[in-house]
This record gives sequence, structure tokens and C-alpha cells, in this order.
Amino acid sequence: MNLALGLPRLPRAARRSLASREALHAWLLDLQRPATGPALARFIVARLSEWLPLASWTIVVPGPRGLEPLGRAPRGRRIGQAAVAAAGAALRAQAPWSAGSMRAVLGAGPDAAAVAWPLRGRKDVAGVLVGIDEAPAPRPPDVAGAGEALWPDVLEPIGLALERVQHLDRLRQLAAIDDLTGLFNARHLQHTVERELSRLARTGRPLSLVFLDLDAFKRVNDRHGHLLGSLTLVEVGHLLRACVRLTDTPVRYGGDEFVVVLPGTSRRDASRVARRIQERVAAETFLSGRGVQVRLTVSVGVATVTRPTYAAADLIRTADEAMYWVKRHGRNGIRAVLLGRAAQKGSTTE
Repeated sequence: MNLALGLPRLPRAARRSLASREALHAWLLDLQRPATGPALARFIVARLSEWLPLASWTIVVPGPRGLEPLGRAPRGRRIGQAAVAAAGAALRAQAPWSAGSMRAVLGAGPDAAAVAWPLRGRKDVAGVLVGIDEAPAPRPPDVAGAGEALWPDVLEPIGLALERVQHLDRLRQLAAIDDLTGLFNARHLQHTVERELSRLARTGRPLSLVFLDLDAFKRVNDRHGHLLGSLTLVEVGHLLRACVRLTDTPVRYGGDEFVVVLPGTSRRDASRVARRIQERVAAETFLSGRGVQVRLTVSVGVATVTRPTYAAADLIRTADEAMYWVKRHGRNGIRAVLLGRAAQKGSTTE
């Protein structure tokens, strides 16, 4: 399809589909039903593909790592990267954006036509709707004209629905925070690992998990009381944040156990992170500001997966087992395991 010539079909098809009051009401209700961003994106992409089939319809949203496709981008990583590039161009322009050839206009992406509309919620832009064709067009598609026709019944309701699910996501995130340390809790860990395994399937980049247990922490509670023990855990949480990237996810798993999710991180690099945490914990004097000196060591298990054939539970269990291996062999050490490989790297220090 020549997108420059075919784009006017989109508003016409949408108007035909939503011509009756009942059909428009059903469309607006359907936009309110999905409880998560990926579910909403799947619904929207399916409807838009009925109205105007393209190589890809994608919703791109701001994420912790910058712009990213909401859910799995059709046709994989290449199209997902192209959609992000088109969304970025629309956001920089603060207006609908189009190109007869993404490669010619952006210097990257496929030699194909593309359109992008910023989607506004009640206050701010909630995301960008991107359509990418299979081939270039002789001229940029009239994205502004199509957007004006689509705005009242299609683009505006999509923006409001997207804002709604993002609000729900924020509420779920708040429910996943550990009250003591301010880190994420174990409930959030499963969701995070599942999300990162989906990312691994798209990008092929490895995923690592670091599982930490404070050695002999019961002695801190016995000697100084549970209040100061809890404050020690708070300081450990601060230390973990300082040792990892903004894109990593530190979690208080429970008690004196912590986990760090490391996206796009090999076993070697995850072992370096584990070593950095271990050394920082050993060098720190906790509770020094309260007239108490608490010294700790930590036993660490590292698990890395390079293929999306494993479940979240497999990765968490493997890191946990590696940590307990260290506990059984003298504590204050690191053991790193690559799932699916017989080779393992382990070390312990007294």
C-alpha cells in the first residue's frame, strides 16, 4: 500500500465502523475495559489494522529506559525500533509527524512511509500512535489532515484510555513497594522478571538476577533490637540503590533477603555488580549515625538467562539456590549460574 494515498481511507473506515450511536458507544466502552497497557495496545492495534492494514501499528509510551513500544511490537525488534524513532520525531515536533521514507528523513529505520500522532490525555501526552508501511511513498502522508478527522472519535478517546491504564499501572506500582525500605517488594518481582523476559524475546539481550542474603543478620536483631535491625535494612536498601543503574530493579524479597533485576546484563557483568555490592556492604559501617556500629557481609547468588525459554520462577529459583550454595560453603561469597549451561562459576571467601 502507498501510505500517502491510502491514509485517507483510515478516517473513512473509522467513520463507517463507528457510524451508529451504538457502535461508537461500544468502541468507547471497549477502550475502558483493558486493565493494562499491553492489553489496551493489542485491542487498539487490532481495530486500526481492520480500518487500515499496515506492516505495523504500534503505540509507543515513555518508560524507565526512554520511549518503548507498549506490549510486543509487531514483527519484532526492527519494527519496534522504527516505531520508537517515529514517535520520538513526533514528540520533538509536538505535532503529528510523517515521512515518505523513514530512512531518508531520519537517517535510520526502514525505507518505508510512516505516520505518528501524539496521544494526549487530560493534561499531558500519554504516548504516540505510530503506523509504518511496507514501502516508501512518493510524498509524506497527510498525517495532520487524517489526525484532524480522527481526533474526536478515535485519537482523543485512545489518549484518554492510555492515560487511564498508566494511572492504574502507577497504583499497582505503589502497591508493590516495601513499606520499610522503599524498594519494590516480592509481589512486584515476578511481574518485573516476566516483563524483562518478554524484552529478552524482543531484543535477544541477556537478563540477570542477583539474590542477596545478609549473613548472620539475626545477631543484629538479638544484640541491638528489632527497631535498629529494621533501620539497618533501610540503610542496606539505600546502599543497593547506589550500587545499581536506574534501569535495574532492586527488591526487598523478604526479611534480610534482597534481589536486583539486571536487564540486558551478562553473567560476567552481573557478577561484577554482585562483587561491587558485596564489597560495599563489607566496607560499610551501618547505624554509625545512631551511636552503633554494625558490620555485615552478604552471600550472593547470580542467575543469568540468554533465551526466553525459561519462566520467571526458574530464574528466581536458580539465583536463590546459588545464594544458598554460598551459605553452605562458608558465606560471604558469590556464585553465578547461566541457565541452560552446565558450566557454573562460583567462589566463596571466608
